[in-house]
Amino acid sequence: MKEVLSVHFFESPDAFCEQAQPHWEADETRNNLILGLALRLKEDLHAFGAADPMMALVKNTEGQIRASALMTPPFAMIVHSEPLNTAALDELAESLIANSWQLPGVNGVAEASDCFAALWQEKTGQQARNIVNMRAYELRRVVEVDFPSGQMKVAEEGDAEVAADMLNAMSGEVAVGPTRLHTAQSILESIRQNRVFFWVDAGEVVSIAIGNRPQIKGICVSGVYTPPAHRGKGYARALVAEVSKEFLSRGYELTNLFTDLSNPTSNKIYQEVGYQPVCDYHQYEFGNTPKY
Repeated sequence: MKEVLSVHFFESPDAFCEQAQPHWEADETRNNLILGLALRLKEDLHAFGAADPMMALVKNTEGQIRASALMTPPFAMIVHSEPLNTAALDELAESLIANSWQLPGVNGVAEASDCFAALWQEKTGQQARNIVNMRAYELRRVVEVDFPSGQMKVAEEGDAEVAADMLNAMSGEVAVGPTRLHTAQSILESIRQNRVFFWVDAGEVVSIAIGNRPQIKGICVSGVYTPPAHRGKGYARALVAEVSKEFLSRGYELTNLFTDLSNPTSNKIYQEVGYQPVCDYHQYEFGNTPKY
C-alpha cells in the first residue's frame, strides 16, 4: 500500500528542532549542515538574513519523518531524506510550489539533493545546474604531523577587520551562489566565542579558520583560507590540526568539515591530520523561467 505523506511547515525553529533533531543526531557529520543551521536559528531566527526561514518536515500518517528541509533565503535549500524517500521529496516539491516558495537551489547529501533537483526541474521547468560537489569529513583524534614555522593564535577583538578581509577574499576566490559580506562587526560574535583562529608566522597572519555551526557532540571547522602568497608552506594543514585539537580539548567529541572535491590538495591535507570521509554533498542552482 502506498504510504500517505503530508508536509508540515514550521514558523518556530524550536518546534522544528524538537521533532527533527533526534532524526539528524543519528549521524552528526552526515547531517551537520541542516542540524547546525537549525540550532543556530533557535538562537536567532534571522541569523542568516532578514527573510524568514523555510522549515518543513514530510511525515507519514504515523508521524514518522521521511524528509526534512530548511532554507534561509537567499541561500539554497538544505534537503534531508535518509533512507532516501523519493515520494517524500516529490511531496515536498509539490507543497513548495503550491505555497509559492522560490528556491535559488538545493544542497544536501548527494542522493537526496540529486533526487530533489531532478524533481524540481521536472515540475517547474527550471534548469538544475550542479555548481559544487563537497565531501564531508569527520575527525575524532588528531594525527600529529610536522608543522611549518609559526603558531596558532586565537583571534582577539582587535583582529576583527583582518579576519573579515580574509574571509571576504576567500569568498571572492571560491564561493558559488549567494554569499554574505563579512564585516568587522559581523565577525565579532565568533571572536568573542573564541572560535576564530589564525596561523601567525614572523608576526604576520598567514592563514585563518573558524569554528562554525556547533552541533550536539561536534563543531564544523570552516572558513579555512590562506592567501595566495603564503600557500604551499603547510599553514592550512597545521592550523586545521591545531584548531581541531583545540575544540576536542574544549569537550567536543568530534569536529567536521567540508572540502570541495575539485580541490585535491585540501582533500589530501585534512586526511593527513586525521579527517575521515563520511559522505558527499551536491549543490544545485535553479535557473530559467519556472512553469508556475
